[in-house]
Amino acid sequence: MLRWTDFLDVDAIRPSLEARDPEEVLNELAGLMARRAGVSPRELALNLMARERLGSTAMEGGVAVPHCRLARVERIVTCLGIHRGGLAFGAAEDGLVRIFVGLVSPMDTSGLHLNVLSRIATLLRDPRLREELLVAPSPAAIRARLVLAEDEHLLPRHEMVLGH
Repeated sequence: MLRWTDFLDVDAIRPSLEARDPEEVLNELAGLMARRAGVSPRELALNLMARERLGSTAMEGGVAVPHCRLARVERIVTCLGIHRGGLAFGAAEDGLVRIFVGLVSPMDTSGLHLNVLSRIATLLRDPRLREELLVAPSPAAIRARLVLAEDEHLLPRHEMVLGH
């Protein structure tokens, strides 16, 4: 069963992004993913920026999912950053974005890339989960909440009750 959290390490979660503009956000996200992706932060940031120029990845609810695919990347890598004050990202009508999820994938995983994007979007559509992420006290707490959200989403209700 596909799980976003299988691609999200605790050290790739930043509960307080410092960026003041979209370019700085993309640089911070690239910095969180570059080492694990096996590429330079600069190369990754430039590719995320190029993707954003094609169309904003901002979604409803103050979430953006900047993503790209790179030939030199060997596995899917994601990160998550919280911008406490919110940042204008994308079209003006999108409002302020507070939750940023970065994603980089190898070129030959387009189906898996889209499935991970879909899982991220599905989970972060939940306003309750978004609020819980915004107040979580640490990267470990953020990841634990996301794991629980995926469990709730993936497991049929009776299996959760029975503890299977």
